[in-house]
Amino acid sequence: MFIMIAMLLLVRRLLVLVFLAVAIESAAQGELRMANDLHGLGRESGLRKIPVVLFFSSVHCEYCDMVRDEFLNHLSTDPAFMNKLLLREVRMDSIRPLLDFSRQSISHAAFTEQRAIELVPTIQFTDGVGDILVEDIIGVTALGFYGAYLEQAIEQSLNILRLRN
Repeated sequence: MFIMIAMLLLVRRLLVLVFLAVAIESAAQGELRMANDLHGLGRESGLRKIPVVLFFSSVHCEYCDMVRDEFLNHLSTDPAFMNKLLLREVRMDSIRPLLDFSRQSISHAAFTEQRAIELVPTIQFTDGVGDILVEDIIGVTALGFYGAYLEQAIEQSLNILRLRN
């Protein structure tokens, strides 16, 4: 009897741990991922004919937080966008390592400088080798239209990639 109760408690604890792990993973999937391998994303972009979308931000940027929370976090889980883009965040004030499109190791800050990003938030739409497809979305000027500007840039990027051989 004692063994049976111990087994039931062990199974219950195991189920709780599994549930917590699934809940944590689900929550993480709804958040924007940090860039770490743009070369790999570029290969995937080329195969799938979808743009690499880079969100340039900084740690203490309230507008960046707003754009991330209101517009970008859901894109990776929204079925309407899951097959339309590869979205990653690049922190302009971070020494976090990054493999760039040409397979060079660089920091987020150095990559941001290399791309001539001076103001955040900036969203950049590129092909698989890092060439810019459409005009960047810089700052937050018209919050009510921001989602429409974002969707329009995604569609334009997709169209450009689909028209290429």
